[in-house]
Amino acid sequence: MKNGLAAAIIFVSITGWAASPSENLIESCLQAHSTASSITIHDIAQDTVLQEDNYAPGFNATYIFKYKGADVGYANGKRDQALIYSGKLYPLSKSIPLDNGKPVKYSEFNPALAQWSLAKEGRQRYLCVGFNFDGLGQSGSFQNVYGGYLLNLNNKNLYFAVRDVRR
Repeated sequence: MKNGLAAAIIFVSITGWAASPSENLIESCLQAHSTASSITIHDIAQDTVLQEDNYAPGFNATYIFKYKGADVGYANGKRDQALIYSGKLYPLSKSIPLDNGKPVKYSEFNPALAQWSLAKEGRQRYLCVGFNFDGLGQSGSFQNVYGGYLLNLNNKNLYFAVRDVRR
C-alpha cells in the first residue's frame, strides 16, 4: 500500500513538473502581460545591451543583458540560434512546439524588437520572449499573430508557440 501511494505521489509530482504551459500562460508570455489572474508577468528591462563574440563554442551573443546579475539574451551560431539564460544556451531548434492544432516550427526573431519578461503560474516560472515576426504584424490580419519562446526555469524545457492573440 505504501509503495503504491509513494509511486502515485512521485508520478503526480513528475507529471506536474513536466507539464506543458497552459494556454493562458502562453498568451500572457506572447503579449508580455497577464491574461489571467493566476499568472504574474514582470517585464525585464534591457537598460544596457551588449554583444559578445565567442560567447560559447560556435555562438556569438548578439543581444545580451544582465538581469539580477545573470546573462539573458540571444545568440547566433552558424547553424542555430539560442536563448541565453543564466549563462547557458538553449538552442531554438530544440524547442518543443506548442502547436494548438496547427503545426509550428521554431523561428528566428529580432531580439531588439521582442518583449522579454518573466512569468509565473503556480510553482512554474518562465523566461518569456514574445515577438510579432519583426514588425510584419503591424498591419493587416497578421497583426494579431505573435510567436514566442517560453523557457521553463524549473526544468529548463524550451517551448515555442505561435498564436493569434485576438480575443
